[in-house]
Amino acid sequence: ADLQALAGAAAGPNGGQIFIDGFSGGQLPPKSSIREIRINSNPFAAEYDRLGFGRIEILTKPGTDKLHGQAFLNFGDKVFNSRNPFVVGDQPPFQSELFGGNVSGAINKKTSFFLDVQRRSIDENALVVAHILDSNFNVVPFSSGIVTPIRDITVSPRIDYAINANNTLTGRYSFSDRSSGN
Repeated sequence: ADLQALAGAAAGPNGGQIFIDGFSGGQLPPKSSIREIRINSNPFAAEYDRLGFGRIEILTKPGTDKLHGQAFLNFGDKVFNSRNPFVVGDQPPFQSELFGGNVSGAINKKTSFFLDVQRRSIDENALVVAHILDSNFNVVPFSSGIVTPIRDITVSPRIDYAINANNTLTGRYSFSDRSSGN
C-alpha cells in the first residue's frame, strides 16, 4: 500500500501495476532480497502494455547469503460466521483453508533460488431461494445451500544468476491448478 501511494494515480481502472523482475502478478519478495525499487521511471515507454503512471518495478538481488523462509495458515469455518438469513433451517457447511509458504537462499555466490507454494481449499455455498409447488400444488418457499468446493494450488520456483553487477539472468516457472465442483 505504501508503494502504491508513492507511485500515485494510475492510468486505467485497475490501479497501479507492480512488476517484479519485469513480470506482473508475482509475489512480493522479502525486503532483504530487494535490490532496487523504481517508481514511474518512464511512463511512456513502448516496452509496456499501458501507460506507466502508477508503475512500480521491483528488482531483486541474486545470491542472497542466508536461507530465508516463511509459512502462513488461514482457517475459517461456519461456526465463526453469522447465520445466512436466506437459508431456512440447517445452515449449509462452510470451510476455508489457505496455507503456504516460501523459501529463498543461495546456491552459490552468484546464484540464488526462490520457491513459493500456496494451497487454497474453500467449501463455498451456492444458495437456492425459490418458490415451488408441493404435492397439493400449493406455492411454498424453498431455500437450500449447495456446497460448491473450490481447490487452488500454485507453485512458483525461480532461479537467479548474477552475470555481472548490472545484469541478472532469471529463470521462472509458475504452475497453477484450479478445480471447482457443483
